[in-house]
Amino acid sequence: MENSKIDMVKDYIFNEVKAGRIKKGQRLPSCRELSAQLSINKITVNKAYNQLERDHRVYSIPRGGFYLVDSDETSTNKGNVVDFQNVRPDDKLIPYREFTHAINRAVDLHKNSLFGYETPEGLPSLRTTLKHQFEKDGVYTSDDKILITHGAQQAIALVLQAVFLNSKGKLLVEAPTYNLVLRMAKHLGISVVGIKRMADGYDYKEMERLFKSGEIAAFYVIPRHHNPMGYSLSERDKQKIADLTNKYQILVIEDDYLADLGSKKGFLPIHYYDIKKTTVYIRSFSKTFMPGIRLGAAIVPEAIRQEILDLKHVSDLNTSRIPQAALDIFIRSGMYQKHIKRVRKSYEAKLRKSAEIFKGLSPKGLYYHIPDHGIFIWLELPKDVYGLALEKKLLQVGIKVKEASEFFPEGWLTENQCHNIFIRLCISGVDYDGLDALTQLLSAIRPDEAPIF
Repeated sequence: MENSKIDMVKDYIFNEVKAGRIKKGQRLPSCRELSAQLSINKITVNKAYNQLERDHRVYSIPRGGFYLVDSDETSTNKGNVVDFQNVRPDDKLIPYREFTHAINRAVDLHKNSLFGYETPEGLPSLRTTLKHQFEKDGVYTSDDKILITHGAQQAIALVLQAVFLNSKGKLLVEAPTYNLVLRMAKHLGISVVGIKRMADGYDYKEMERLFKSGEIAAFYVIPRHHNPMGYSLSERDKQKIADLTNKYQILVIEDDYLADLGSKKGFLPIHYYDIKKTTVYIRSFSKTFMPGIRLGAAIVPEAIRQEILDLKHVSDLNTSRIPQAALDIFIRSGMYQKHIKRVRKSYEAKLRKSAEIFKGLSPKGLYYHIPDHGIFIWLELPKDVYGLALEKKLLQVGIKVKEASEFFPEGWLTENQCHNIFIRLCISGVDYDGLDALTQLLSAIRPDEAPIF
């Protein structure tokens, strides 16, 4: 009898969501309100809400009620679309309840200072915590060299401004690379040069030629879980990059945004091999944890440190103290590591399933890369199959994919005669069963069914 009443409460909430009367992030009716409306005991309503929270469909704030999560089951706009475009964590893996407790604990511990301004560098206790966290990954530094930012993206933007504000040099990027960095560079008027990123690294003769020319001021690189290709550099590659950039005094901007997802044993960052310590090392807590808290960290060389601090101070004064304090508590309590293990396990299982599907159904002429770790799958399409047309065709059957032209420097694809043949897939926000849509995707790539302009 009680179970049927619990189901009644849950059905009521689902119907309210579908009707658009309860939206993402909105507070649910209180137990008292819904109890009176449905003529059900308040305890039963509370049990139903707790079940929804365990299913990661709602989250609670102590003494603040229950709030709707934007999940596959409760969203009003996702429908039956399988989204391989969106780069965000799986909603079911986001630790809403645990992090809410960390926020409340942070407010309790720091109530006398938490709502004041923070220093531009960031909360001292979090910087100390991150110093120890980074050491586990072979990143050795001191607290005073760590800068807390509004996500990795702000860290990259600050570095680009500091380096190129008074420089006529060019930015070397991988081709392909993170599309927003290309947009940042264009917005800041920075000239960009591309070097091809391959499964086995780069053409190092070409890299040295570019460095030797004296035109390159900085090299932006994603060493592992590359966006969009999913590749990770070997130790030899990272050592070579460090040697060349030290030789020609090139600043390295190392974006290790998915470091927490792990990689092969013994993986070390470029920062480790950089004997002159001129590498800017950047980490993110968005893609594997909570996009909304917008926290990142950067280890900044002394030569540009003050310039970056000045730029940060005039742009946003500081990074909010509340999420910093909560993240500090979340990491030190061990909850962050527990969360990351869960995320790794989920994503690695998805990648294994994806690999099995591709192995059995991959059409002739398709080149693909599916890593053991990370979130991206990279496709190079067969002859006469075009990325934009494939993207449009798949959208008609409820599958979103990303044609990859925007990940390349302007003009690079045309110069190299490989325009419109690449697709990026992201598995992070797709649930395990949703990966079955890859079967339909591969069917659409077959030559006899291929979309052609």
